[in-house]
Amino acid sequence: MNRAITGFNGKGVNRMPEIIRWGVIGSGGIARRRTIPEGIVPAENAELVAVYDTDQAVNLEVARRFGAKASGSLEQLLLEGIDAVYVATPAGLHCEQTLACAGAGKHVLCEKPLGLTVEQAEQMIAACRRAKAALGTAFMMRFHTRHLEALRMIEEGRLGKPVYGRAQLSCWYPPLEGAWRQDPASGGGGSLIDMGGHCIDLLEMFFGRVEKVSCFVNSSVHPYRSEDSAVACLSFAGGALATVDTFFCIPDDASRNVLELYGSKGSILAAGTIGQGDSGSMTAFLSEDGAGYDAAQARAGGQGMIISPEPVNTYYAEIREFSQAVIDGREPSTGADLGLQSQRVLAACYQSARSGKAVAV
Repeated sequence: MNRAITGFNGKGVNRMPEIIRWGVIGSGGIARRRTIPEGIVPAENAELVAVYDTDQAVNLEVARRFGAKASGSLEQLLLEGIDAVYVATPAGLHCEQTLACAGAGKHVLCEKPLGLTVEQAEQMIAACRRAKAALGTAFMMRFHTRHLEALRMIEEGRLGKPVYGRAQLSCWYPPLEGAWRQDPASGGGGSLIDMGGHCIDLLEMFFGRVEKVSCFVNSSVHPYRSEDSAVACLSFAGGALATVDTFFCIPDDASRNVLELYGSKGSILAAGTIGQGDSGSMTAFLSEDGAGYDAAQARAGGQGMIISPEPVNTYYAEIREFSQAVIDGREPSTGADLGLQSQRVLAACYQSARSGKAVAV
């Protein structure tokens, strides 16, 4: 059954089906591992129609596995009767491919980063606006139910005034032939833009917009051109401070991928929630009325309150939300504004690392 709705953002008139027909550009990698099987296939309002990848053998395998059409080119994919495209290619291709999709009148969910630069992100946004097409940024970690519960508690004032946050995402990523993340020309940078972008976005979800940054990047272990180490200090418009630490040169099992949120009434501490899964743990240590001054600074050693809402696969939630936004003719919750803000913060971080000075966003 179809339902008549106004065009995206209420402009124009068209008819949008209750199920969004998806095409995928870059069917290998994260699309094959996660977004197709965990997101597009199970989402009730989504249907996988066609896939395209420059590796035709991989593309054919993905198409057969998930019952989709194996397109031989981007141009062919855009002719397959699809409504939306998931762009999961190397970051250096995001801009030109999004422009092509917008030119064909397709809605786009683009993996982060939204292009390589602020300017590319702005081009992508402008093209989709001209086409009256939705543009989303794939910040799937915003859909983790523990993150959403922490956000609810912060919005209710239970953390008090936000004071400090920390987000960590690290892994072991040795030199690999052809790895686009290891060359800034194709990835925009290394650990900071690739993994730190998720961390910064999450902290902005909790604390609001970043207004100033100070950042250090380094090639600590690996010899490739992109940085394998980054630490960013963030200052938020609301007064909170935060740090992001993200490395390509720390063994996977050694990094707990922690999230720490502190306020005038306590803390919300998590491990393992920052990542590709929907697992991890989270505990809140909160005081309803704040604490009186204790010169001895004694710690009660309480166990805290375990935060354990029913888990939801983040890729499923991401695809379901974007598809529904297209059906409803509204902005997706992870819209292009988040991708543009991410690029602005990241650009300021890299400028700070080069100059050795704090930089306003």
